[in-house]
This record gives sequence, structure tokens and C-alpha cells, in this order.
Amino acid sequence: MENSVAIRRTTSSIISPTNSAASNIPVEDEEYGEDFDLSVSSHKRKQSGIPLEIAEGMSGLASKEPSLEVIADEEEGDINMHNPLPMSRSLSRLSSFGRPTSPIPEFEELFDGANRRFRYASSIKFLSTRNILILAFITIVAILMTINTPSQPDPGLDVSRPTEADAPTEDGESHFEGVGEGLEFFTEVDHVRYYKSPDKMKEMKSEGPTPADRKLGGMHIFKNVCLTNNIDAIHYENNPTTSLRGLIYFTRDQEHNPKRCVPCSNSENMDSWDGTYEDEKVVKHKCGMNGLHAMYATSAGDWSDCIMEEENTQIMKKFGQTQSPTNVSKVHFFQAPTFLLQFNAFDMESALFDMLMTYLPFWRMFERNEFPFTSLISHSVKGCVSHSRHPFCELLHQMAAFWEVQDLTWESDDTLYCYETLYYNQLGYNRNLEHDGHVTKEVFGGLRENLFNRFGLPRRRTVEARQMDAKIQGQDLLGTKIILYDKKSKDATHWTDMESVVTQAKTLEKYQNVTFVVVKDFDDLSVAQQARTFNEADAVVMVHGQHMANAIYAVDETSFVGVGCSGTVPLVGNPKFMELMDSSYRHVSKCEEDHEEGSEACVVCQDDDHFTITLPAFEKLIDDVIAK
Repeated sequence: MENSVAIRRTTSSIISPTNSAASNIPVEDEEYGEDFDLSVSSHKRKQSGIPLEIAEGMSGLASKEPSLEVIADEEEGDINMHNPLPMSRSLSRLSSFGRPTSPIPEFEELFDGANRRFRYASSIKFLSTRNILILAFITIVAILMTINTPSQPDPGLDVSRPTEADAPTEDGESHFEGVGEGLEFFTEVDHVRYYKSPDKMKEMKSEGPTPADRKLGGMHIFKNVCLTNNIDAIHYENNPTTSLRGLIYFTRDQEHNPKRCVPCSNSENMDSWDGTYEDEKVVKHKCGMNGLHAMYATSAGDWSDCIMEEENTQIMKKFGQTQSPTNVSKVHFFQAPTFLLQFNAFDMESALFDMLMTYLPFWRMFERNEFPFTSLISHSVKGCVSHSRHPFCELLHQMAAFWEVQDLTWESDDTLYCYETLYYNQLGYNRNLEHDGHVTKEVFGGLRENLFNRFGLPRRRTVEARQMDAKIQGQDLLGTKIILYDKKSKDATHWTDMESVVTQAKTLEKYQNVTFVVVKDFDDLSVAQQARTFNEADAVVMVHGQHMANAIYAVDETSFVGVGCSGTVPLVGNPKFMELMDSSYRHVSKCEEDHEEGSEACVVCQDDDHFTITLPAFEKLIDDVIAK
């Protein structure tokens, strides 16, 4: 420190700062080292801050030898504030405890009695009982305020949010604990909160459904809900499906209903959330809507406990509505708006009409503006739009159905997935194209052009465009290419003698300009190969099945013929769909008992699942196709 000198302890005194021989003041204590160095101001009085009279007194006092006299017991009594102990006794008392004698005078030795009286009086006044109580009260209040500062919940969602102190670290993670009823703990990464237990998640209050667009129906928005997966549906004897979900709706309105967590069965068509359905008599609550069956709870933990009740478990099994997860141990809460993508992965045709025919007008609207959601979840096919090669997922990917929306992955059966904002594309809302104007020819044509370009399909969609290409290339449009599929590789309904009758037809003179292409199994072809096969066809004749959905890749004015014993017309055969396609559909079914051979195209059914077709009936079928 500047303007300071080291004080060396001596046997007799300290060096006086008034000594004229200032140049002889030692700088360092060679005997004791730095631990015993004491710094005082320099010899200049203006800098020392000590009055001259006191400094001279310090010099005089330091010259006295300390006394080693032991203080008598009678001198150990109370100290008289007006008659303090003499300096020699104070030093003797210190010496009796084995401490080295200090050359620095005590404070009492530097000031006279009057100053001491002022000091004692000031201390007594400050340390009065009243002041001590006030100080203690202030201290206690400060401590209580520090301990009991509550976390502030989000007003719209009763789940604590992290404060600025809980902002993500460099690796994107943050940890947050809320204090209050039921300690809440979660880890947050990229707007997803991870709870290690449903008990660590506070109660939520659900909202919705509200329409995503007031003019377009079929898409709904829910707030603060969780999704479950129906694990019985894939084992349904008739029409197994991957499209059924359960929606946990959080409210206290149903807290006294012991069956609040049980979804209704899938036996009815539920086209409205507010509709009334038969199973409500059993579960005592609203059923929800197609593909999204309602369940009610006060919290994630409450729902998990409710479905574990034996009676509820048995009802869910009876309804074919066992839900996963069954025993919830973790919760993932997605704060970013999320789209629920669901469809039947076992049936491409159902997926096309149940999901896409509802979503198409929204896709066009979002494409022109922006997508209101940043992620999607699909329990129908894992990684559907990110890496799956499922035919319907590939179609969605190629048409850029969701652009850069993130495809969320789902994990183990003990994790419950919940969402702050969930967009639900109502399953089957426009399955039969009954909502006029929902999918216009312009929107559907835009979809097909998009697919033709993305798959690099060789034939132009419209007749006019194909005629222009043929003129440029010096070709004509003569000749007919017919694709045939007997579905023989499957255990379901199939055409047993198709290859035989096609071989006979090829020998006929009238079919020399007809190219017959028999497909053994569409499942052996990639999605792009299937698309190209349909694109190159002038007509498609096949047993009804999910691969008929590839019609979306066919050109305008293609003829489609479905064959089988059943008279049920497939979804592709809907006249409204054929109108969008600028194409035609004909259904060939069981022959009448009194029919005249060759008078009509029909099949001879061996049983409900197997049939044949005679050569005259086949000729009639092909002649009708060529005529169109």
C-alpha cells in the first residue's frame, strides 16, 4: 500500500511516526515475516488521520514496560464504566493468558473519561430493548419472505413456467422446480417439458374443440390435452385399424364419475363432439368424435389411477378400447402447436379418403400462407413424413403436405404425450365427399400436378397436354394399355383364373392394339413404381383393395373397373371422386342366374372370397373399356 510503512515489534516500544529519523524506519520485519506486518499511515500527519496529541501519547505509552502482576480476585468484579481498569492491569490480564504484550495502546488509553462516557452512552441508547426488538422483527420478516416466495403459474395453464433464471443452458436444457401444492419438476428441451412422473405435473384445464377455420369444417383445435393409443384396434376381426386415439380432457366436471376415464366403444359413427351416442349410458360422459374418443380426468395422475381400476379395465376390454400407455410413469408435454396425423395404415384407400379428403383445403390454405403448427405426431406410422416408406406417408411427403413441420417420435408404452395446442384433422369427415365445395376440382387438380412433378411421371395429366406431347414427338395416341391385378397373392378375395383368361384374350385379333399388363403383387413395387404403373394405364381392372388408391396417379379419362362378388362400390368408385379425376368407374359383380353367356360382364362366385370370369364375359368387359 502506498504511503504506508511496516511496523516492527520491539522489546520496548514502537517506532514513533514523529521521529525525525524517518529514513531509519524499517520496511520489513525480518523476524516474523509478512503475517505480522501491520500497515499504518506515513509520518505525514495530514495523511495519518490521528491527532498529534494522541500520536505523541502513543509514543509515550509505548515506552512503558508491561506489568506481569497477577490481578487479584477481588479486582475481577464488575467494571465501573466511570473508573475503568488501569492500563497496567489490562496488560497484566492479557499477559496472564499467554498472549504476547502489544505495543499498540487500547482504545480506552487514547481517550479521556468524557469521550468514554459519550461512547458508552451512545452504545446504551442504540442497544435499547425497543431497538433490538425492531431489528429482530425486520430480520425475521426478511427471512420468511425469502423462504416463502411462491412460483407464478401461467394464468391459462396451471403448469409452472420457468423464469429467466431457468433459461436453457448452452446445450438447450433447463431445470425448473415449482414450490407449492405438489412439487413440480421437469426438464425442458426445445419447448418440450419432460416429467419423470405424472405426480410432478400440476393439474391442467382443457379447452375446445374450436374450429381451425370458420369457413372450412373438419379441423378442430384443443388446448391442454393428452393423447392415448387404442391397442385393441389393430386386432379387430373386421377392419383392423391404426387410426383410433383416445383424448384425455382435463376438467373437474367429471371428478365424481368413476367411469370418467373409460372411452366409448367404436360401434357408432360419431361425427360431432357434442353428439349423443348410445355408450354414454354406460360411461356417463360424452363420447367424443370419430377417431378421437373422449376420456376425462383432473390430472395425468388421476387418469392413470382411474384406468387401473378393475371395473374400468374390464369395460375397456369389452369395448375394444384398451389404451396405451396403461401404467403412466413419464409425461412429455409439447408446448409448440402440434398436428395429429392419423389414418388406417392397413388400408391406403381409407387413408386417402379419411384423412386427405378432409385435409386438402387446409393444406392449400396453409401452403399459401403459413402452417399454424410446427410439429406433428402420428401413432399410425412412426416417422410417417420424415423417413417412413409407407405408401400413404410417401404420398404426403411427395406432395409436401406439411413442408418443414417436425415429425415427432413416440417412445415406450409408459410415456403419456400431452399438448398445449393440438390440431385434430377429423377422421372420416369428408370420407364420402359429402361436404360439397370442401375439395374443389382446382384444389384436387393442384395436388395431382404436384404429385406428377415430384414422382416424375411420364404422362401428362390432361388429354390436351398428352395430345400436345404426342404431336411434338411425332406420335399418336392409338393403342390402349390395361393394367390387371387379381390379388391372388393375398388371402382375401381374389380372381382365381385371371392370367388364363388374359392369355386367351391376347390371341384375339381385335385386341392386337391392346397391351395387357398383369401385376403379380403391388406390394413388391415401390411407391414410385406403383405410381408409374397407374400413370401409364388407360384402364385399370382389378379386384377391389387398398391399392386402388393409386388411382390418384392416373391421368384424366382413365377407366377404372372393380371386380368381385360383392356389389359394394369402393371409395374410389364414388361418382364425386371420379368427377374430380375426370375419369369413370364401373363395378363388375356376381352374374345373375338367368344371364345369357357373353351378354354382360360379370363374375362366377365360387364362394364369398373366390371367383372366376368366362372368356365371353371378359371380352364384354374389355370391349366396354375400349369403347370409352
